[in-house]
Amino acid sequence: MILYYGYDNDLVKMRNSETEGKWLREFKLFLLSLVLSIFLLLLIVSTIAQAYRVEGKSMQPALQNNERVIVSKIIYKIKEIKRFDIVIFKYPLKPNKLFIKRVIGLPGEEISIENGDVYINNKKLEEPYLEKNFKSHEDLPQILIPQNYYYVLGDHRNWSNDSRAGWLVPRKNIIGKVVFRYWPLKRIGVIK
Repeated sequence: MILYYGYDNDLVKMRNSETEGKWLREFKLFLLSLVLSIFLLLLIVSTIAQAYRVEGKSMQPALQNNERVIVSKIIYKIKEIKRFDIVIFKYPLKPNKLFIKRVIGLPGEEISIENGDVYINNKKLEEPYLEKNFKSHEDLPQILIPQNYYYVLGDHRNWSNDSRAGWLVPRKNIIGKVVFRYWPLKRIGVIK
């Protein structure tokens, strides 16, 4: 009877030891999964896409103040920057500050503004996204956009600090293209 009792005790100890070992293996696997997930998330945020909050009225009506958007950081590694893309970039006069604007003029183009209308290489640019009451009525002389620079404008021209102030955006300052709005939910969707 004593041997039997001791055998049971050893069996219980062995089962407890197996349970503890299994729990420890599961916990280690969970920690490894967590570390890999965090690493992949950081990799995605640093190289592929990142969320940003829109601040101000300069991109109305396309983007409203406090909307949340996803910016593709990888798209311009495989595609060229195009006219009308909405981009996030480091403000050339204060690189620690981020701006969001629409690309209007491309490298090598001549751009001018007459009574608020944009002309590219002496042809009037059609801007269907621009609301009439958001259009400015200024005149700016023609300039040639140098290579690797872009001319950007806000959609709400009366509220926008943009290339009309005399600065252009160097290619190296462009972080990425706004591709998706995820907040507010009633305006969720792809940015075209």
